[in-house]
Amino acid sequence: MSQVPRKLPEEGEGDEEEEEEEEIVGLAGYADGAESFSDGDAESGGDEAFLDFNDPFSTEVKPRILLMGLRRSGKSSIQKVVFHKMSPNETLFLESTNKICREDVSNSSFVNFQIWDFPGQIDFFDPTFDYEMIFRGTGALIFVIDSQDDYMEALARLHLTVTRAYKVNPDINFEIFIHKVDGLSDDHKIETQRDIHQRANDDLADAGLEKIHLSFYLTSIYDHSIFEAFSKVVQKLIPQLPTLENLLNIFISNSGIEKAFLFDVVSKIYIATDSTPVDMQTYELCCDMIDVVIDISCIYGLKDDGTGTPYDKESMAIIKLNNTTVLYLKEVTKFLALVCFVREESFERKGLIDYNFHCFRKAIQEVFEVRMKVVRSRKHQSHLQKNKRPTPNGTPRMPL
Repeated sequence: MSQVPRKLPEEGEGDEEEEEEEEIVGLAGYADGAESFSDGDAESGGDEAFLDFNDPFSTEVKPRILLMGLRRSGKSSIQKVVFHKMSPNETLFLESTNKICREDVSNSSFVNFQIWDFPGQIDFFDPTFDYEMIFRGTGALIFVIDSQDDYMEALARLHLTVTRAYKVNPDINFEIFIHKVDGLSDDHKIETQRDIHQRANDDLADAGLEKIHLSFYLTSIYDHSIFEAFSKVVQKLIPQLPTLENLLNIFISNSGIEKAFLFDVVSKIYIATDSTPVDMQTYELCCDMIDVVIDISCIYGLKDDGTGTPYDKESMAIIKLNNTTVLYLKEVTKFLALVCFVREESFERKGLIDYNFHCFRKAIQEVFEVRMKVVRSRKHQSHLQKNKRPTPNGTPRMPL
């Protein structure tokens, strides 16, 4: 079997090959029994379980994130740590990726996308490969650069990748992860980021492509920087982000809250926050709190026979810090949690906060309902288009 997607086959051909394509669904087990907030189609196993790779509506319903970079830059380690809860130390034993792996991340209707992990040694720009098909439906392209290695070759590959992708799809978000910075001093981190930023943008300027915007992040799997970077990437793919931010701003202003995050519980990616700046230490405390809540719930929240879910609509937690700040976590949906930073004097009005949270949760549900209507409409239109295509022998398809 080929390791990379070839040119598109004629209509009706290659269906069996597509079904054999390797899929890594790391979060499917957690999504079982999803409520109205989740898509749920992935569990049915039918034609709509996963949108067609060339479905014209798939970009809006389930955008693709491409994970690219040279060999041993850390792409697979990033994917395993963020979406599979692998310990960073365990990634030392990962084998080098030798074929494209696709993972469907569908644990909530907001965090709903595909990640394509491209091995560094494959030249997907070979004329026999259809790179236009790859980039056409892509929402974000993450290029990983090893900061502890000579990155001249990586910058050359980055320039080639970005220029080709931009010609096919100008709407792609280009995200550069300057990775493995845990081994660098603070001054060296800043200097490395400045040098890579300058060289990458100079290469684009020399090619007359100054309008291409590259976003740069310093990342490491040994701290929360990789989760924060992925949060920023995912937020750009959420069309409801302005609505969510506005709801959070209204909530904190009416409740006397210092800072609020809307977290995806499984991946610890925050899909939205209010308009105040994000402090890395604040984000790390939120991640630690989610881990504590889930761990304790797994011990004490399950029934005697081991059934039930550790995180449900009754889940909430209060942690008082020694700096007169209170961490307050409340369940929003089966997959989302609101984590707030509140001063002790403001937390005395907990009844007001809970009432405002009830209004906030109701508004989030309405946003989900609109989202699900759009998803169902797109899938219905896609299904109708599939039925209009002829079968391999040329006869019309029978409507279902």
